[in-house]
Amino acid sequence: MELFKNKSEVYELIIYLLMIVIGGITLLFPKIGVAKPAFYSSIIFFVLAFVSLLGYFYTKDNRKTYELLFFSLISSFTGAYLLAFHYATLPYALGTGYLSFSLLTIVNRLYHISKLEKENNSLWLLRMISLILVIFISILTIQNLYREVSEMQSMIIGYYFITYGFISFFEFLLLIMLNPRNFEKMLQGEFSKEEKLKRISNNDSDIEKINRIVKK
Repeated sequence: MELFKNKSEVYELIIYLLMIVIGGITLLFPKIGVAKPAFYSSIIFFVLAFVSLLGYFYTKDNRKTYELLFFSLISSFTGAYLLAFHYATLPYALGTGYLSFSLLTIVNRLYHISKLEKENNSLWLLRMISLILVIFISILTIQNLYREVSEMQSMIIGYYFITYGFISFFEFLLLIMLNPRNFEKMLQGEFSKEEKLKRISNNDSDIEKINRIVKK
């Protein structure tokens, strides 16, 4: 598809699918994160950071990739925090780590939503609905992670990643299906040269019509 010519959107899909896979594995094998859930979480965030950074360097000519860069930095920060404090009081370390990740990703999404809204791109509303769902899932996850450590902690982490991935993945698909033209503008970050020339020519033709009416 020509829509995927810039490749940044492909990397976004890979990240969301990776989150779904990570969440699925954690739910199927909850014991893998029971012994050291903070350490296990830090590995997950470092993996997400690495994939996002690859996506940024591979597609950095596209303005949209700055969202990948910010996501990579946020994931790296969260991974480093959880790795450094995984010996601390575990519920506090887990809760604070996921709280930091959620807040920073929400700010990152809000920034890009505000850019769409300023450009009068109608897709900002769809992204805002997706953001509200992410906020809801984050609140449920974080309040449970602050509780005592148990096997449920690992399952909560699994649910968090799988729901975050699903919400983001289906947001991406809806952006394509509901309004592909606006979606392409969002990916490119600006109107194409052909569209700009078309707009200029349309304005010129309108001016000519006005001049003819005035002369009559």
